[in-house]
Order: sequence, then structure tokens, then C-alpha cells
Amino acid sequence: MDTLFVNGNIYSLESLSPPFEAMLVRNGWVIGLGTTAELRNQATGANEVDLQGYTVLPSFTDAHIHFLNYGLGLGRLQLDNCSLQETLRRVQDAAVAADPGQWIVGRGFDFNTWDCGWPQGQWLDEISTEHPIVLIAKDGHMVWLNRAAFAALDITVNTANPKGGVIERDESGRPSGLCKETAADFVVRSLPEATEDEKLRALRTAIQDAYSYGITAVHTMEDSTTWRTWQQLRRQAHVQFRGVLSAPAAQLNALLELGIQGGFGDEYLRFGGIKIFADGSLGSRTAWMLEPYERDTQRGVIVTDEAELQAMVSAANGSGIPVAVHAIGDAANRAVLNAIQAAGDTRLRNRLEHAQLISGADIPRLRPLNIVASMQPTQCAMDRYMAETYWGERCRTIYPFRSLLDHGTLLAFGSDAPVESPDVLLGLYSAVARKQWQEPHTDSWRAHEAISLFEAVRAYTQGAAAAVGEDTYRGTLAPGKRADFILLNNDIFQDDVEILKETQIEAVYFEGQPVHQR
Repeated sequence: MDTLFVNGNIYSLESLSPPFEAMLVRNGWVIGLGTTAELRNQATGANEVDLQGYTVLPSFTDAHIHFLNYGLGLGRLQLDNCSLQETLRRVQDAAVAADPGQWIVGRGFDFNTWDCGWPQGQWLDEISTEHPIVLIAKDGHMVWLNRAAFAALDITVNTANPKGGVIERDESGRPSGLCKETAADFVVRSLPEATEDEKLRALRTAIQDAYSYGITAVHTMEDSTTWRTWQQLRRQAHVQFRGVLSAPAAQLNALLELGIQGGFGDEYLRFGGIKIFADGSLGSRTAWMLEPYERDTQRGVIVTDEAELQAMVSAANGSGIPVAVHAIGDAANRAVLNAIQAAGDTRLRNRLEHAQLISGADIPRLRPLNIVASMQPTQCAMDRYMAETYWGERCRTIYPFRSLLDHGTLLAFGSDAPVESPDVLLGLYSAVARKQWQEPHTDSWRAHEAISLFEAVRAYTQGAAAAVGEDTYRGTLAPGKRADFILLNNDIFQDDVEILKETQIEAVYFEGQPVHQR
């Protein structure tokens, strides 16, 4: 069945050429763009849909998200943008409402916005000694626990720091309330697991939420739980959504034994590659740096050392598996570049995840190695003041969108949700304005690294598709591409970036069929 979409303002994004008036779709594929008269002659008897003058763009891809975790988090204690007092009040309210001994789990606190130093375990002990309390930091690289949680997890004065992790301790050596990096990972993995029904509901909720932001595809960085849940959902119903899933590095050997390579699957659910952590985060001050943090002597946490990193990248690439390596600090990014260069296979599209701070000497290295810079522009705006505090003048090459593009690097944008909101309009604003949404009169941060709105939209569409080899059939609106698109109430390319604050996603289409309306 042919569907002719007319009376639109349709940008193919193949280039920033004038928009088309009409688009012809057949069985979920774009087969023509042009004037209404031209396409009516091409498809006699097609069902017509009036786009009412709305602007049409390819739908968005979130190129770095923790999708199932995000969906589960929508039903948990939310601590985003809370002061210390509000955080403790919400935890107190949750403890009062909880059954005896029930775990209290929350996410999203950001102690860097508090004027109190590091969070203390005793503050949570004062709320409850009966309920194990685990609060996950905004960046996901640190957890805050009370004594009941340490006891339930059997973390004691005698528990050693795991490789690549830290259990903070008081003067007597007893855990004081914070676990970082792999120690935090252990805590999160040990939490009571959601039931299969809860995971399915969370995945459905995440998909519907993604639609509201114009997203019809994600690259999710999770484990086998997400694979199982997504496959179960597909068995139950046709899922009008696309997922590229990466596996944790711990599963590399199993994948090598099975012979599974990057791209295995279909256009709705595919294997993307292996996710490796090189370092930690800025917020927890565990990003791996070439030089010490400002007014400090430490250089962060090396989660995977250079020798192990090189061995893992070589093993994966040698078997046709791309790597997606979390790298925040300039030392971490350099170590990843060295490992990929040593592996020597530029046919694969390996990825730097975050690529937050890259030394100026390393920026030209990505394109010759065919490395994707998978970045999250909302974090750029949100990290602004914290980064200047901890990294100072090194921030001249922080979130180097412009420099990377000028050197020919492929950008793929995402959110890292639940770390930040998956709102793409917010991400676009952050990449172009390089300031927070509520700061219209503030100067752009390190403005020399800002990019145009067209370039930012391409990073959420064509760039994200190309990062996983899907640009042959999606990411732009052109004949031969999937008809995944969104309707906007404004032509965002014809005005200042502030127009994004007045822009709404009116509808979302997947393979030419409506899946969301505002």
C-alpha cells in the first residue's frame, strides 16, 4: 500500500537542501520525495496524509543509553536535581512507606551541586538502620550506602578494594558510605533483581517514553538481561522500535567461542559490539587524567589498564567484534586510541564512548582509525562548572565537537540516560549553544567547539545510524531508506537555536505508520 504524505516541510538530511513538499512511502520505505503533483502522478490511488505544514525530519537515534535500566528507573526513587535536604527527605519518605527490611534504591543525586563535601554514610544511617539504602549517583559511577546495606552485601572492614574500584573508608578502615567504579558495579549487581514482568513493563515504558522525544532507535549499553527481555517482548508482539545492543567486556570470551560478530541480528535487534570501561567519571573524580586534577595530586581511576585494554581490543577486533570503550579523561582516551591503533583493523567502526576530554594532539587520530566519537551533548552543558573546577584550562578541548568534525570524525549523539534526560531537543541545544537550557543569556562554554544545528541533528540521525553500519537503510529520508520520521511544529533550521525551546514533537512515524502523537 502506498501512502503519500503531502503539505509538509520535509528535510531529507542528505544535505541541508531546501525541504520537499511531499514524500511517497511504500511498505515502510521511502520511494520518492518531491512536489505533491509529481508524486501523485507516480502513485495513483495512494492513501494521502496531510502533514499540515509541519516540519519533517528523520526520527532520532539515541546512540548511548542504558535502555532497560532507564525504564526500570522511571518507577524508582528519583533524586535528579535534588538538594541534599530534598534527597534525604525523599529517602526518609520512602523508608516510612516501605515494608520492614525492604531495600530503598534511588538514583540521580549529584553531590557536586551540594556545599557539603562527599556524602556520608551516617546521614543515611540516621534515616534507617532497618532498611538497606543504596543511592546511585547521577553519573552511575558511585553509590552511597548505609550500614544496613553494607551488612546485607557483606562488605566489611576486611573486604578488599576490587580491581578498578574503591570502597571509601573511615579512620578505622570501616566502609564509610561510598563505593566507586567496579565496587559500585558490584553493589548495583547485588541489588534485588526485578521480575521478568517488571522488566517487560519497563522496556515497554521506555519505548513509549522514547517516542515522546522523537526516538525510534537506541544503542543500549547493558547486559544479557536486556537481550532476554527484548527478545521476550518481540515474541509477544511486533516491536515498532530498533535496538542495537552491546555486551559487557566480561562476555567477550563467550562471544568469541560462539563466533558472533558485530552486526549479527536484524534491523530491529542487532549485536553492536563489546562495551569496555577504561576509566570512571568526572563527577566522581575517577576519570583517568594525564595530569592531576586541579588542586589535587590524584589522576583518577584506571578501570582497565593499557595492557589489558590492548589485549581485549585486539581479541575482539580480530574476531570481527567492534569495541565501544568508555573514556572520559584525556589519559583514558589516549589509551583507547593506542589500543585500537595497535589492533590495526580500521574496517571496523570502533567507538569512543563519551570522548569527553581529548588532548589536542589526539583529536586528529580518530578519523584515520575510523573511530566513532559517541558523545552526549547534554552532559557538556551540565558538566560545565564542575569541569572548570576540576580540570581548569584543560577544558579548551572538552567535548570537542567542532574539532572532531573538522578532522572528519563521525559523531553519534546520545544521552547516557538515566544519567541525563533522553530529551533530544535538550541535547541539540546543548551541542549548539553549549550552555544549559535555562541559561539563555549566559555565554557559550568554550564556544569554539560549538557546532551548527544541522550538524547536531545529523549526529542524532545519520551519524548514529552510520556508527553501527545502518546508514544504508536509515538515518536520512531518501529513496531506499526506512520511513522513520517525526513532525515538528517549527522549522528549526530557519531560526536561532532558542527556537528549540518553543518546539514540540507533534508526531512520530515508524515505517510510515504513526506510533506517537502529542
